[in-house]
This record gives sequence, structure tokens and C-alpha cells, in this order.
Amino acid sequence: MRGAVEGVRRDAAAAVRILTDPGARPAVLYLLALLAAAASFVLFLVGNSGTPDGVEFGLLMGSFGVVLYMSLRQAGTAPRRGR
Repeated sequence: MRGAVEGVRRDAAAAVRILTDPGARPAVLYLLALLAAAASFVLFLVGNSGTPDGVEFGLLMGSFGVVLYMSLRQAGTAPRRGR
């Protein structure tokens, strides 16, 4: 039992390190956007309505929001030319 608890703590510490690492942050956020868009697409295919519902639309807007945030954040940190 003690080994399992320590394993969970070690995994949680590794997850926190990855999520707080500035170098890995863009990859994690783009992965989040990709997963949200894929979930929306799968829900649309599985659903019977033929039109996207609120959950599917929310997932797409969330995905779009993450990509927009990352694009604006990276544009703000780009090196300036001519200065």
C-alpha cells in the first residue's frame, strides 16, 4: 500500500513539473486544444441530431480559445526586428 501511495505522489509531482515547465507549456496547451476538438468531432459523429449541440459547440470554442491564447502569447514574446 505504501509503495502505491508513493508512486501516485511521484506521478503527481512529475505531472506538476510538466505543467509548470515553460518549455512544455505550449505543447500541453496545443494537446488540450486538439483533444477538445477531437472530442467535439466524435460527439458530433455519435450524436443523432445532425447539428452540433451546445456541448460540441462549447468544446470547439474552447479549442479555438486555447489556440488563440497561445498564438497571442507567442506573438507577444517574439523577438523584435530592427531594434
